[in-house]
Amino acid sequence: MNRTDGDFFATKYAFANLSYLKVDSYLIRWQENKQVQQVEMDDALNATQTMLFLHGHFPHYLNVAAKVYEWQAYANYGDTHLYQTSLSQALSYYQRSTELRQQWPLTWIFMANVKANLKQLDEDFYFYIKQAVKYGPYAYEVNLQVAKFQLLYWGQLIDFPIKEGLEHIKRTLRNNKSRNDLLNYANSIGRTSIVCTVAKLNDVQSAMRHSICRKK
Repeated sequence: MNRTDGDFFATKYAFANLSYLKVDSYLIRWQENKQVQQVEMDDALNATQTMLFLHGHFPHYLNVAAKVYEWQAYANYGDTHLYQTSLSQALSYYQRSTELRQQWPLTWIFMANVKANLKQLDEDFYFYIKQAVKYGPYAYEVNLQVAKFQLLYWGQLIDFPIKEGLEHIKRTLRNNKSRNDLLNYANSIGRTSIVCTVAKLNDVQSAMRHSICRKK
């Protein structure tokens, strides 16, 4: 590669990064506010396409693109067609990302979450969970999402042992970054007895002292 080629690619990737920063700012805002304005979504989608056109083989950009489409699905939950097509597009970007960076556990658990939102608890769903656990057995994001799956689909995950699911609940309760998230989630779906029992059996004092478990 000569200097001219190097300058060209440097400029190209710099413009891709500018689009990425715009998209990322929207993702942060939506995560904080849980509200998506259509004008923001349109701008984010345009920036996403520019980002991928300029640097579409970068796994992180593909994950970010997937997140935009997940938010589009979230914002259009009542539109069944748009909801499903948005999630399918998100899954496609995540799949491309794993082809380029197979050992990144979060992408695998993101894919499992998309499959769950599509109500597709199929072989791929279980495969994605197992890959996430394989590459990130102690990643708190993986532990948290697997724990949530175990609670939400209690007794229904035929290809994922309850014992392993309970282990992820335990790891999540012991992690300061994820404990409150799981306890609040369990409370919202009426599964507090499970998480509080896991906390008690494993002597997770920080969880047992939480107001949700003190009620038990």
